[in-house]
Amino acid sequence: MKILILMTNASHLTLTDGTKHPSGFWSEEFAVPYERFKERGYNLDVATVGGSKPTVDATSINPEFLKWVRPAFTKIDDAARAKAWVDVIENASELEKPLAVESMTREQLAQYDGVFHCGGHGCMEDEPKSKEMGQINQWAWELYMPVAAVCHGHCAMLTARDAKGNWPYRGYRMTSFSHDEEKATPIYGKLPLILEHELQRLGAEYSHALVIWDAYTVEDRNLVTGQNPFSSMLIAETFLRMLGASRGRQNI
Repeated sequence: MKILILMTNASHLTLTDGTKHPSGFWSEEFAVPYERFKERGYNLDVATVGGSKPTVDATSINPEFLKWVRPAFTKIDDAARAKAWVDVIENASELEKPLAVESMTREQLAQYDGVFHCGGHGCMEDEPKSKEMGQINQWAWELYMPVAAVCHGHCAMLTARDAKGNWPYRGYRMTSFSHDEEKATPIYGKLPLILEHELQRLGAEYSHALVIWDAYTVEDRNLVTGQNPFSSMLIAETFLRMLGASRGRQNI
């Protein structure tokens, strides 16, 4: 049993004013699913543009910041959460030598049970420019593989196109980091794109949680999407269920 985790290789996000804002992948969106996948017996590979080692967004392991990216009604020990995620990241050998998406083939991808897209603002830096990230998603769609994307991880899906130039996920119901949540970030107004709007422009049927920062996922066919960091556990569990169902169909 094997899952491919696609991640950003960016250590910053270039804002519209030219500023290079420190960024990377979001710790919760990697560490929580990673642990659940490992607990369920999956082997994992990480892949990035160029095979570069991913960089964790420093704010995502800062306990003082984490209270702003979860629902206001929750009471959680953010220091303990941050420490747990750092421990996972530091011990995840898969992060040390990622695969290069440029070298992957359709046949290689077919050896995986599913594809998981980790998020983080850094995804907006490299993934929307990568035709290879899009190609992997196109192959996954053609193979009807279970696919999951959380928060900004959908950026790797934006360049996917079929032979006629159409986005394969047109008409799919999905969620992602919302426009309202972007408004709450200190870099709002300087972002290169708003993912909610990009998905809608490409033809997705977008929805989000009623409460900002609340856990929210959407399932449609072979795709499950999560809205924000607080959705990490929910999307991991939903994706595992989808993977199990997919294996069951293959064994019939």
